Amino acid sequence: MFMKVNRRWLKVFLFTLVVAFICGSVIILTTSKNPLTAIRWFCLGPVSNTYFLGNMLSGSIPLVLTGLAAVIAFSAGTFNLGLEGQLYFATFCATIVALHLEGLVRSFSIPLILFVAFIVGGLAAAFSGVLKILFRVDELLSSFLIGQALIYIADYFLNGPFRDPFAGLSASKYISGSMMFSKILPPSDLHSGVFVAIAISVVVYFVLRFSNLGYQIKVTGSNHDFAHYGGIKVHWVWLVALFLSGGMAGLGGTIDVLGVHGRMMKGFSFGYGFNGIAVALIARNNPISVIPSALLFSYLEVGAQVSSIMADVTPEVSKIVQATIFYLITAESLADFLIGKKVAAHGR
Repeated sequence: MFMKVNRRWLKVFLFTLVVAFICGSVIILTTSKNPLTAIRWFCLGPVSNTYFLGNMLSGSIPLVLTGLAAVIAFSAGTFNLGLEGQLYFATFCATIVALHLEGLVRSFSIPLILFVAFIVGGLAAAFSGVLKILFRVDELLSSFLIGQALIYIADYFLNGPFRDPFAGLSASKYISGSMMFSKILPPSDLHSGVFVAIAISVVVYFVLRFSNLGYQIKVTGSNHDFAHYGGIKVHWVWLVALFLSGGMAGLGGTIDVLGVHGRMMKGFSFGYGFNGIAVALIARNNPISVIPSALLFSYLEVGAQVSSIMADVTPEVSKIVQATIFYLITAESLADFLIGKKVAAHGR
C-alpha cells in the first residue's frame, strides 16, 4: 500500500510538472523573441556550470529549514503562517549577538548564534500557541499578524541604531569572517551550512517517526480529541510543535546570513517563510522529502534568474512560470491535506 501511494504521488507530481512546464513554455513562446534559447536557459541554466549549481544548492538551504518548520507545525495540526517574521526577527537578534562575539573561537560562537536564533524564533511562534490555549485565538491569524509585526520591529532597528553608517542600504555591520560558514564551490554562494540543513532534516525525520514526542505530535495532528482521551497533553504538544517550528525558521535565516550575506540586510529573506510552506506541501509533511522539494523550488528560482540574464525573458515572466508550477503542485497537495483533515473530523 505504501509503495502504491508513493507511486501514485510520483505520477501526479510528474504530471503536474509536465503540465506546468508546458504552460511556462507557452508563456515564453508568446513573449520572447528567441523562445528556444530562453526555455533552454530556464530548464538547464541552474546546472550549466558550478556557479549556478552552487547558487541553486545554497538557495535551497533556508527553504529546507522553513519547510521543516512548516512540516512540524502541520504534523501537530497547527498552522504557523508567521514563519517569515519569526525567521526575520530571530536572524536579526542572532546577528546582533554575533556582532558582540568577535574574538571567540569558531566552535563556540557559531553554535551559540544558532542557539539564539532557535530560541528567539521558537518563542515568537510559541506565543501564538499560548494565545490559542488561553484565549482560543486562531494561531493561523495570530502567527501571521505577530510575524508581520516582528518584521517591522526588526526593520526599525535596522534603519536606526543597528544600521551600518557606511552601508548604502539598511543593513547591520558585517559579522566577523571567523564566524561564517566555509565556502564550497567558490565563487558560488554554496557553503558548509548545507550539511547542517541535511543533518537537521534527518534528525527531524527520526524524531517525528521514532520518538515518543513524534508519536504525540502525529496523533495530535490526526485527531486532537482522540489524543486527549488517550492521555496526551494536547496543549503541551501544540506549544512544543510551534516552538520547534519557529526555531527551525530562525535557523533558516541565520544560516543564510552566516553562509551568504555576512550581515543582516532589510528584506533579505523575502518569501522564505511562505515558500517553506509550499515546500512542506510538496513534501507531504515528510522531513526527508523536504530536501528534494526545496531543491526543486530553488532550481526554478535560479532558472528564472539565469533565463532573465542570458535571454530576453523578464523576471516577471519567470515569476509567472514559477507561480504556474507551484500553483498546480500545492493545490493538489493542499486538497489532499484538507481532505485528510475532513476524514479525521468525521471519524471523531
